[in-house]
Amino acid sequence: MEHGDEHDSGRLKRRPTPAQAIVAGVVLAFAVAVFLRQALQESGAAQSAAFYVGIPAVIAVIVVLSAPGRSAVGIVMKEITVLLLMSMMLLGEGFICVIIAAPIFYLVGALVAIAVEKIVPGRDDKTGLKIVVVPTLIVLASLEGVVPATTFAGPTTVSAAKVLDLAPAEVEAAWERPLDFDGTALPGVLSWGFPQPRSDSGGALEVGERRTVSFTGAHHRPLFVADHHWGEHITDLSFEVADRTPTSARLRIVEDTSPISSWLTWDMADITWRAVDASHTAVELDLTYTRELAPAWYFGPIEKAVVERAADYLIDSLDPTP
Repeated sequence: MEHGDEHDSGRLKRRPTPAQAIVAGVVLAFAVAVFLRQALQESGAAQSAAFYVGIPAVIAVIVVLSAPGRSAVGIVMKEITVLLLMSMMLLGEGFICVIIAAPIFYLVGALVAIAVEKIVPGRDDKTGLKIVVVPTLIVLASLEGVVPATTFAGPTTVSAAKVLDLAPAEVEAAWERPLDFDGTALPGVLSWGFPQPRSDSGGALEVGERRTVSFTGAHHRPLFVADHHWGEHITDLSFEVADRTPTSARLRIVEDTSPISSWLTWDMADITWRAVDASHTAVELDLTYTRELAPAWYFGPIEKAVVERAADYLIDSLDPTP
């Protein structure tokens, strides 16, 4: 008798083989993940832990339950890899989004797969408790950012400081000129697919004055590949000078149509400068923002590191040429 076949009252019944069960589980997990992504986007929770913890957890549970008796962690890792790659082709996700999301997807998927594997074959007295505790922990971990009560909010401020070979008056004038994005290469992680600054209008550092930084749209994608969810149009980030002293200026954000607004909300940009000597000036830029991505333990350090590099880049983009 072939594997997967059994007799029942004289009739031959075919049961799915383990390999067929795994394939069915992988397909089901992918379909459920796509459905959950769409549902979370429609509900406004696409940047919450329900997306970055809930989806890989659901994938792991489905795959483990469809592969009884086998180590499912490897299968879960493969399924998540396929899902991440297909999300760029079919769902319009960007390269940088996938790179940043991949570690937490793999981590949650592996932990949940191991936990569920411990539950399914268990026969001891604690099995019932495990069946309750593990799903409860998954649900609780997925709630951050879904509703205000489970959102760890609060502004974050990062700083960058440099000493420039310019007099204080020259530094002030440089801040009022458009930043030189064309002549300043994006460093490290900022060049991996984040929206790229295209131009800066410049503007006087006087209360009420405005300036706008424009960002390029996503690259055009080939046929049969979903358009980038950012779109190919130019987007803007607009500032207004809110406060001014002889050696500082505070700019508040008045509008942000860039894709960055889905990851964080800019609050303030504080610029200060002081003379070191007649030809050198210490410049500091403080950027204050509110994180929009959850969970905080994962995205908090990532956003802080990226914004720190952005602050450094903005100072490097100062144009000293009158």
